[in-house]
Amino acid sequence: MTDEEIYRKYADDLVRFATGLVGPFDAPDVVTDACLRAFKADAWRDVANHRAYLYRTVLNQARSHHRSTLRRRLREMRSAPTEEVHVTDTDLDVLAAVDRLSVHQRAAVILTYWEDLPPGDVAARLGMSSGSVKRHLARARSRLREYLDA
Repeated sequence: MTDEEIYRKYADDLVRFATGLVGPFDAPDVVTDACLRAFKADAWRDVANHRAYLYRTVLNQARSHHRSTLRRRLREMRSAPTEEVHVTDTDLDVLAAVDRLSVHQRAAVILTYWEDLPPGDVAARLGMSSGSVKRHLARARSRLREYLDA
């Protein structure tokens, strides 16, 4: 199977996954960057499970994207005047709380609760053990309780 065929086969699922990690505006770019990085990797020819490899690459690219976005936001916050904004919509509170999770926790939450995948399937897509997925989910639920109760 060619790289183009592999991309076409998994692109929609990868964009949906990336949307939960980085939002709808940056998701296609994250997926494109991740796929290009994967296709150029020396190990790509020897990969047995292309889907899992691409999911893991998208996850890593999302982490990189968050780091650069955070650095940019911090620069902007230092230079912008502070204003107080009150948001009362619960859905926005939940989204903000999910956004505060680590990338791994957010990935586990998205695939488990929005994609309705069992921990074993989440683990296969992210290239980690089921125990790690369950640990990330437990920590995510705990942190979400803290954020939403505050």
